[in-house]
Amino acid sequence: MKPVAFAHRKLSFEGGERVLLSRTDALGDLLVSMPVQERLLSHYPSTEIHWLVRSYAAPLFEGHPDIAGVHIRTEGQDLASLIARIHPQVILNLGHRDQEVMVAAKQASVPVRVARARGLRQILGATDLIWRRRFGTGRHEALNVLDFLSPWGLDGGAPEPPRLFLTDEERAQGAHDLARFDHPRLGMFLQGTGAGAHPSSAWWKVAQTVFTHSGWTPIALGPSDLSDLPPTNLRGLMGRMAACDAIISPSSGPAHIAAALGLPLLCLMGLRPNHSPDRWAPLGTRIQVVQYPPPEADLSGGMDRLDPEALLPHLDRLR
Repeated sequence: MKPVAFAHRKLSFEGGERVLLSRTDALGDLLVSMPVQERLLSHYPSTEIHWLVRSYAAPLFEGHPDIAGVHIRTEGQDLASLIARIHPQVILNLGHRDQEVMVAAKQASVPVRVARARGLRQILGATDLIWRRRFGTGRHEALNVLDFLSPWGLDGGAPEPPRLFLTDEERAQGAHDLARFDHPRLGMFLQGTGAGAHPSSAWWKVAQTVFTHSGWTPIALGPSDLSDLPPTNLRGLMGRMAACDAIISPSSGPAHIAAALGLPLLCLMGLRPNHSPDRWAPLGTRIQVVQYPPPEADLSGGMDRLDPEALLPHLDRLR
């Protein structure tokens, strides 16, 4: 049976529907997908939200008051049985590369299965398809995932920033871990993840001296092999981030985490169209974004063209 395009029908919620949101790739991808949850709940507050994520991402959602369940995607699992146990009325496969999600959802007889028109098996497994292109459109990824709400007419407007939560105990532990560092603390992530560019270790050495002379206490929070702090888990890292007065990071999962925690963030980003702020800037209200100067092709050293002194006014605005 050929899947039906969005333009051909409108779906409606009657209240209490269980929606499974699937995003099984990187942390940043997951966090910029959270506006789908925010938008659904703002219009249908009785919706029961579940997420299908990788094990490394699941701790992000601990203690989130709007999430009813977090389920782990593993390789070789009986995914159809897992989805059947969750028993959603709607599934949105926000990460189109994991095409097995739609296949399993169809096997589990999920009534409404929304996916991008990418891959034959996914197309045949969906009931509703998104045909809009993601690349080369100049749209933020959060807008691209809001397209999944087109059947309900909820895809327009600016995306709501994602929100993450920490317990008082986690915040206290983070403050304890950083107790030997004076305020104002500048938490630093020295490398990006995935395709994102990041400054070299030599640049960070110079930058830390500049930050210190300007009154900041720079603290290398990650990655763990470049930090002097004892290893911790993701929740522990989030607690340490919250104990800082600002965060500086290249485009990475931690940058999106900082934004979702409501922390002041200076995000260093590249120029390539598919990795630029237009597409991947963290969502939030306490964020400054700086792009490194051209030429853009030199990803390994391009960000070293940033003058650390030029970042100080941005940090001052955050402080």
